[in-house]
Amino acid sequence: MIQVFTGDSLLAREALLQEARLQGLTPQLIPPDPEQVAQAASGGLFGPGGALVDLREATEAEWRSLREVLEGLPPGALVLLLDPQPSAARNRWYAEHAQRRDHPAPAPKELAQWVVNRARYHGLKLSAAVAGYLAGLLSKDDPLGLEALDQELKKLALLPSPPSLEKVQALVALEAPLSGFDLVRAATEGRLSQALRTAKQLLERGEDPLRILGALSWQYVRVARAWALLQEDPLLGESAAAQRLGLRPYAARQVLLLARRMSEEAVLGALETLLQAEEAAKSGRDPRLALERAVVRLAAQAGALTSSPT
Repeated sequence: MIQVFTGDSLLAREALLQEARLQGLTPQLIPPDPEQVAQAASGGLFGPGGALVDLREATEAEWRSLREVLEGLPPGALVLLLDPQPSAARNRWYAEHAQRRDHPAPAPKELAQWVVNRARYHGLKLSAAVAGYLAGLLSKDDPLGLEALDQELKKLALLPSPPSLEKVQALVALEAPLSGFDLVRAATEGRLSQALRTAKQLLERGEDPLRILGALSWQYVRVARAWALLQEDPLLGESAAAQRLGLRPYAARQVLLLARRMSEEAVLGALETLLQAEEAAKSGRDPRLALERAVVRLAAQAGALTSSPT
């Protein structure tokens, strides 16, 4: 039997490990190595075996090799696959060959309560203000957001007393709230209307214009670094990029996608635009206007200078 656990990375992994314990398996994930998976799933003198396979960073080539092994396993073999965001090809295969167990992230209106419950799980009591602040830091498009937040909750649980909002704001080190790359992607693709609409939505949500500009700069600096790495190694993969850039695999994948679409002129022009916008916003001018002008220039530069995908 093959079961695949999808959805949020943290929730899917925990559900898989819980199922492994219920099935009497050692709760330890292994890479998608065909030989290792075949050996773990084949069992032995003491009965059928089982394999817990981590597909979070698997390439399609690795999947194709593993798929052949999975299709040849005996009916009694148990394989649990951790694949939070499967590709379209894997989704089609799962529909025919696996039991799918989806564990989506909480809806936005449920996120603050999830934070409260998760904090309580770690022995931490949070005020409604703190829970709401932490929930607001997460990006809906980042499937690893809960995992990052969970690490921060573990850190806060070590404090001698329940943390105040000011203390949490000083200690929590989640990635910039634009980790979903919505605004950056729209700008780099030259989609001005979408970029302006996204910026407006962020402002209406209460984001500070300077904070948005800072997040944009944060993203573009990493795109610039990824672009430089691609000049050294055009075949650079997301795992290597994640290590070189100090990012999680999902974020590294998005940065690489953006970097591959941009020319050197586009990268340098974007950084210069954002530097000028931040200087304007901090010098007493209207920060909202500085943000809007920066978005317009970024989209215009992308339309004129973005290179074809490699």
